[in-house]
Amino acid sequence: MKRVRPVLFFIVLFFLTGFCLRAQSFEFSKELRFAQYLQDKDALPEAIHVLEHIDTSVLTGLQKDSLFYMLGWAAYSAKQLDKSSHYLLKVTSLSGQYDKSRFFAAYCQAFRGVTDTAGEVLRQLSLPDSTSRELRSLQLAGIALLQRDYKGFLPQQQQFTYNSYVFSKEERHMQVYYDRLSSFKHRSPVLAGFYSALLPGAGKWYAGKKKQAIAAFLPIISLAAITYESYRKDGVKSARFIGFGTLFSIFYIGDIWGSTLSVKIRRNEFYKEYDNKILFDMHIPLRNFFN
Repeated sequence: MKRVRPVLFFIVLFFLTGFCLRAQSFEFSKELRFAQYLQDKDALPEAIHVLEHIDTSVLTGLQKDSLFYMLGWAAYSAKQLDKSSHYLLKVTSLSGQYDKSRFFAAYCQAFRGVTDTAGEVLRQLSLPDSTSRELRSLQLAGIALLQRDYKGFLPQQQQFTYNSYVFSKEERHMQVYYDRLSSFKHRSPVLAGFYSALLPGAGKWYAGKKKQAIAAFLPIISLAAITYESYRKDGVKSARFIGFGTLFSIFYIGDIWGSTLSVKIRRNEFYKEYDNKILFDMHIPLRNFFN
């Protein structure tokens, strides 16, 4: 009897443990299905709330991977890119969604401007085939352009085969973006101000704002002519001369200051336009390749 009791104890313990694990697994699957239902109904904040309140301490490694992947994807769909990259990077290499999680986490970071970390995430991947490696080169090429690292772009561009229907178009786009960005002429704000001091509107013309240049030139020249005429006829102490002279000075100085700003604004507009194009052409291949 003394030998039978320990055996019975372990048998009971074994069945109880198995029952608890099955119950936990059932409860976890139930929560995942409910969260998926919410996602399908576009109730993304509610789905994220449900998933974030699951107790991870009772989950297996693979269950955690499934949870973190679902959380990352729900946050990505909700455009919460910081949260998305945080959870996607928690997915381990044991998961079948590991490569996808890393690619999208890197994209989220690149979109947020954390380009150094995004590049490091991609470089650490051990990819199984040439197509996925070429996709990584496309992503790294985009990151290099976002960083204005034109030398860093070239080694990635050399990996482009332009053969994959999934991203051959985007590879050609990246080459165009490289050509446009690397040949962009940087204008000097100081020179823009100097040109406008010599001739009203000239600084804006130099900055590439031709319509603004004409709009600045006409009123300032008109005010200058009226001010001179007032001085010639009424003298330096006349109210007419003082009034028009004050207006001329305000417009003249404002044009000089505006010209220096125009250079910075034009540069920022140019870079923002191409950054949006680069991010778009990084994103589309990911969706086509993994979905």
